Amino acid sequence: MGMDEEILIVPREDLFWRGPFRGVMADGLDDYLARVRRFGAFRRRGDVEQDPSLKQIIPYLVVRSGDRYMLFQRTHAIREERLRGLYSIGVGGHIARDDVNGAADVVASGLRRELEEELTVGGDWTARLVGVLNDDDTAVGQVHFGLVHLVDVPSGEVSIQETDRLIGQLAPLDDVRAVYAQMETWSQLILDAGIIGP
Repeated sequence: MGMDEEILIVPREDLFWRGPFRGVMADGLDDYLARVRRFGAFRRRGDVEQDPSLKQIIPYLVVRSGDRYMLFQRTHAIREERLRGLYSIGVGGHIARDDVNGAADVVASGLRRELEEELTVGGDWTARLVGVLNDDDTAVGQVHFGLVHLVDVPSGEVSIQETDRLIGQLAPLDDVRAVYAQMETWSQLILDAGIIGP
């Protein structure tokens, strides 16, 4: 995704009507989603990348099949050095105007595009919003806001498309938790919140 691409943002003041928070919030989800839809606008990525007054909206997808979760690991081929080798329980990305142009629901359309871009899923799947994620402790986190969706894939047929950048497989939650210390911050915050698993 280039810096000239237009991505979905929401002004911080419109998103945090209850005040900012750090971590994952599991209540008030309908209100957050309504605010994204009401106040969301598309802006050139290069203009918003360093602007903490605007939050870039990221659908973040945690994929589950039964009691197993997709556990991903970034390879050393990715551009972002800070993420190389780290584990993740989700995939996510910006909602670009070009990807959702004309969609009645840009969030649902962006979620579908992200899933289909990153993974190949056999059979039906469903997604539901289980939390919103914010972390203003880092420069990257200050400009992003996660919509955490749990994606259920009953068939268990899930594979990664770009295996040069990402590897992974479905794993029991105990195996996921075992690599907590080597996880990206967003994944750690989701596990800390207890919104997945038994």
